[in-house]
Amino acid sequence: MKTYKIIKTLLSFMAILGLFTSLAFAEEDFAGGQGGAFLRIPVGARPAGLGNAFTAIADDGSAPFFNPAGLCQIKGTRLGAMYNIMSLDRMNYQASIIVGSKRDAAMAVTFNSIGVSDIIECLPGQGPSGDTFSSNDMVLGISAGGKIIPLLSFGAGAKYIMQSIDDSKATGFAFDLGALILTPVSSGLIKQIRAGASLLNFGGTMKWDTDSDHEDAILPMLRLGASADLQLTSFDVIGTAEISQSLGREGDQKNDFKFHLGVEGWLANLFAVRAGLDGEDFTMGASIVLSDFRFDYAYIPDFLDEGATHKLAIDLGF
Repeated sequence: MKTYKIIKTLLSFMAILGLFTSLAFAEEDFAGGQGGAFLRIPVGARPAGLGNAFTAIADDGSAPFFNPAGLCQIKGTRLGAMYNIMSLDRMNYQASIIVGSKRDAAMAVTFNSIGVSDIIECLPGQGPSGDTFSSNDMVLGISAGGKIIPLLSFGAGAKYIMQSIDDSKATGFAFDLGALILTPVSSGLIKQIRAGASLLNFGGTMKWDTDSDHEDAILPMLRLGASADLQLTSFDVIGTAEISQSLGREGDQKNDFKFHLGVEGWLANLFAVRAGLDGEDFTMGASIVLSDFRFDYAYIPDFLDEGATHKLAIDLGF
């Protein structure tokens, strides 16, 4: 009977993967501009330390940003927040509040912003004008996830996106879908196997408030991953692997296929160290836990190749 349930769950998961793939290829009709480009910058300090291989884990405040189906793992109320120390005077903030229920389901409200101020204005053929301007991107989201059968969870979300450059502004909406399968293992080295899939930022465009009413398509992101929870003598270890791919028409700046790897080791559920591979970039991080409060740190290369990025985050339960 147990084997039958596992096979049924796996078949259901494969069907959902097929739905994601169909939706993903449907998105290839988009024009594929630069709308919402900042949405492709992963958030969270713990995911960053794991090489951003987090879709199959998705069990903390970063879950809504990678896979809303992972919200089924959140119990009670959790608050997550991150500050990203970046080069070139850029600022990146992320926050989430998640409210879980006793029925293996939860809802989340999220916020993410990135921006830079005091950019020196340069006029064509004239050099600096003496004026400055700002560029800011922001997204507000709401998502929910829960178990639909014992081993399989499903989640979805919607987000409002705003981008501004100087006096011009663009707004739009996009949507997320996620699935997560959790298979407990009753004996041996492996405690649990998880597999996750998410299709992020699909179905959206950014419309500018200019005279032309120009619209940019938002390129969706497909993420597929798996992880294993291991029990060693003194450590709990999580190993995870993932692939990600932006989707759009051929010829657009979407060919950013990446392979992600991560490993995380916990000592007495009080201290963690982690390392990862995000494409060709090596990442690392650590966590300290005090009761229901966790502090995360990650050290990663900057996505603009301007030195290193330091991510600081907290995850707090109530």
